[in-house]
Amino acid sequence: MTQVVYDKPQVHMGLPLPHGKVAMWLFLVTEIMFFTALIGTYIILRHGTPSLYGAQAPNYKWPTPHQVHLIEWIGAVNTFVLICSSFTVVLAHHAAVKGDMKKVTLYIAITLALGAVFLIIKAYEYNSKIQHDILPGRIGESLPGLKPEREKDFNPTGMLYFNRVRGQLEAAQQNGGLNAELKEKCAALLDDMRQKTGGKDEKGNEVMGRDGKPLQGYQRPLTPGEVGEHVNEILEDAEKKGVDLHLTPAIPFGNMWASCYFAMTGFHALHVFGGIVVFAIILVLALASGLGPQHSAMLEYTGLYWHFVDIVWIFLFPLLYLV
Repeated sequence: MTQVVYDKPQVHMGLPLPHGKVAMWLFLVTEIMFFTALIGTYIILRHGTPSLYGAQAPNYKWPTPHQVHLIEWIGAVNTFVLICSSFTVVLAHHAAVKGDMKKVTLYIAITLALGAVFLIIKAYEYNSKIQHDILPGRIGESLPGLKPEREKDFNPTGMLYFNRVRGQLEAAQQNGGLNAELKEKCAALLDDMRQKTGGKDEKGNEVMGRDGKPLQGYQRPLTPGEVGEHVNEILEDAEKKGVDLHLTPAIPFGNMWASCYFAMTGFHALHVFGGIVVFAIILVLALASGLGPQHSAMLEYTGLYWHFVDIVWIFLFPLLYLV
């Protein structure tokens, strides 16, 4: 009697995916939640906070890209650079599947170079923020137009800004390369930041008021909001003349914007740097022992990470530079 034996198919536990790909997707899920929290917080602050003051002070709006020295075409170039790098990493994985390791090495080197270009451009933008003093906790947020009770809310920050600008104006007086007209405006603002009483000064000259006439009685110093308004006018004049003047601007909600900007772009830049490190390791591996088809999975997982970094920037670019 003949017996027929049927072998049962072997059962594998878990998802029908390689463990490395599952681990990479789990990692990317945590990264998605992280950047979603950052971007979501930015959107809530942008669309929620200004409404508290909009009816009372029309000038108190979320900073525009021009106010915070964001140049749209620079952000667009960085976006194009990252998109190109995503394309080259796809070409690297395709070449690995085909077994063309020379092209793999070439495309990975191009991807690494494009990532480095992105970070260099971002460093240039960060340097611009430092030069213009657009940093968290340093920007003046008071401008004329707030009701007295609202201006009191800004008083601690306003006085810090007042004292910071006074020191910058005093330093501007010592700047030999500064335009004479701008230096005169800085001196006039510094003079108006002091309290005055009518009479004569130490040199025997009449004390002049803000109206250009001899002062009668007492003249109060400018408020932080008024100082910020004058500083913005001086900076605008300096920009038209092409003069780099180091004065901290007054930008409503500027400190909150700067905190969001550096948090979002800073963490993104760290992820770009992490990807560059991985690409550098792959290049060292290629030069040392050579890459083979067995490395195609590693290239695929690295590509998934790099595409995620690209997608995050595609969200950040319009939110910060265009809207």
